[in-house]
Amino acid sequence: MRSQGAKFGIGRMRLLAAALGNPERRVPAIHIAGSNGKGSVAAMLEQILRDAGLRTGLYTSPHLVRLGERVQVNRVPLSDAAVCDYAAELLPIAARLGDADPADRPSFFEFMTAVAFLEFWRRRVDVAIVETGLGGRLDATNILVPVVSVITSISLEHTEYLGSTLEEVAAEKGGIIKPQTPVALGLLPPPPKPSCGASPASKAPQAA
Repeated sequence: MRSQGAKFGIGRMRLLAAALGNPERRVPAIHIAGSNGKGSVAAMLEQILRDAGLRTGLYTSPHLVRLGERVQVNRVPLSDAAVCDYAAELLPIAARLGDADPADRPSFFEFMTAVAFLEFWRRRVDVAIVETGLGGRLDATNILVPVVSVITSISLEHTEYLGSTLEEVAAEKGGIIKPQTPVALGLLPPPPKPSCGASPASKAPQAA
């Protein structure tokens, strides 16, 4: 599938999910965003929940060797054959959306996110642990309404998309927070203090 590039927003993902019957609504999910540690947190949560006897789904990115590493059930990656089967199933749907409006043809990440949601529903996982790709507020995974949202530590990253200050980056990551949904937060760094002699009204530079 040809990537459509970095068009941020969840409207296109909502269209794709609706065309598939909204599988993301059928499985309880933990949604994880953050600048550092979100992959490790996802892996640890998956292990804890699987050790507790639950059937787990895990969606992370990027992959290291095989594409199916991004989508795992009980820590078993999606096979190459299953990836091909999903491609054969979803490509006509993606093409139809693109024919209606070229801007609505799913990107690679949106395509893989749809694969994950379908796999977790069809395999009847008890809980899915879903890591955001970039940001949070406009990330394709943010069509989820999770049982809990997790935001790990925040630092300056992808400033061309997420903002040039810690507050702006945190606001993007915090976009995964949903009403009436518990949130677990990592520690945030304290704001920088003005240097000696600086006017209280002066704006201190943001820490990296």
